[in-house]
Amino acid sequence: MNKFTYALALGAGLVLSLAGPSAHASAIQDLKPTPLSADQFNSNFTPISGVNNVNQPFSFVNTPSSAGTVGSQVFQGTGKEAGIYAYAYQVDVNNVKDSTNQPIGVNSTAMYFNDTPSVQSLVSGTKSAVYVVNGAIGGMNAPTLMGGTGLDKDTPLSTPSHVFWQPGTTTGSLSFQYLDAKSNSGPLMGGTNSGTMVVLSTQAPSSSQLYVSLQSPDPQNGYPQVYSPKTGTIAQVPSPEPAAILAWTGMIGALALVRRLRRARQAA
Repeated sequence: MNKFTYALALGAGLVLSLAGPSAHASAIQDLKPTPLSADQFNSNFTPISGVNNVNQPFSFVNTPSSAGTVGSQVFQGTGKEAGIYAYAYQVDVNNVKDSTNQPIGVNSTAMYFNDTPSVQSLVSGTKSAVYVVNGAIGGMNAPTLMGGTGLDKDTPLSTPSHVFWQPGTTTGSLSFQYLDAKSNSGPLMGGTNSGTMVVLSTQAPSSSQLYVSLQSPDPQNGYPQVYSPKTGTIAQVPSPEPAAILAWTGMIGALALVRRLRRARQAA
């Protein structure tokens, strides 16, 4: 292949890489939660005065009156995190059984979130919009940790396998997925309190709370409310390293095009 053909292929690959994100502007994103110690969180955030921890009950059909509670609280950033708000959520499932004598569990939770999650570096060398805190913060309970000696030893045992962000027209939605066949994890079983999920935003909390939907084999009967930001900009969460991703995507597209041109040349 001559230099001109290779340059043409490289340029085409870069153009394809730049066109990709706009073509999928409303795509659902899987935001991997980053483990964070309670000490580190508390060094960057403090509870907002007057915005107390709220625990609201939920129930399922054919289960006792209270299947558990959903807690939420809002924190404000200090120092380098000034202007950032941390929205904390936790699900506590009671150790009860439904009318079929099966232990209850929560497969996933879903709720609206009025602002695009903000990417920040609360852990050195890592940028994320969603964190899972491994200790007690504010009025939230301390979750059970995995333990052991591996990289996940300080990760809450009940961390969701996926955190999905779906931007809409005027608001977005967050889903915390606990039941996952690929990783053979979940659901969030009775007697368990979930890891404290923290979603970052540049918007202060709204004066009104939003409802949470909890998915289980037993239909939901009560809908708890949680804190959400004031309405902000709704878009995809920025990639932590967009320049690097674009560069790699461009190179991959270019190499694929080079291979196709080479095969065509050999066939001729």
